[in-house]
Amino acid sequence: HKFRAFKQNDLFRPDFDRMAFNACVGDNGGPYDLYDYAHGYFDATRLLLKAVGTERGFINDLLVYPICLNFRHSIELFIKYLISDLKTLTRSDAKFRTTHSLEGNWSTAMNLIKRTKLDVDPDEIKLITRVVTDVMEVDPNGNIFRYPESIKGDQHLKDWALVNLAVIGDVFALLSKIAEEWHFKIEGRI
Repeated sequence: HKFRAFKQNDLFRPDFDRMAFNACVGDNGGPYDLYDYAHGYFDATRLLLKAVGTERGFINDLLVYPICLNFRHSIELFIKYLISDLKTLTRSDAKFRTTHSLEGNWSTAMNLIKRTKLDVDPDEIKLITRVVTDVMEVDPNGNIFRYPESIKGDQHLKDWALVNLAVIGDVFALLSKIAEEWHFKIEGRI
């Protein structure tokens, strides 16, 4: 086999003196799929939530943005994963929309779940539907927790006063557990 030279620069490169910090990307261990990316964002959300109220120097008023952004993105990736893998089981030509909107993709995923007769609890469907609805009310396009204001200069979250990160954490724990269980069910069927 011929050795493949991977790209690197001063910032994105390996450091063989600190091997435990190297992360495999691209074809070096991958390619990774939508579920793998979703899993990474679920893990990042989990780690950030652990810092709330326990780590000195962290400010909830600032952590709320990356926590909610990571949580939202993990949901988006998970729903797109569902469509991608469930369409294989149904042999359909269903595709996820490449936008950041969750509702249309969740509707497609639910239809595929029904078509595959995936053994999921109706309460889990209700929970995800409620989370999608709540997220879309606050952040329909994935920009609200990413930037303090819109491109037009309008302040984001102006009409919202508080977000309780324990509530976010409770819902996150339920949803991330569901995602993991569904992943095993789907991969087992494939």
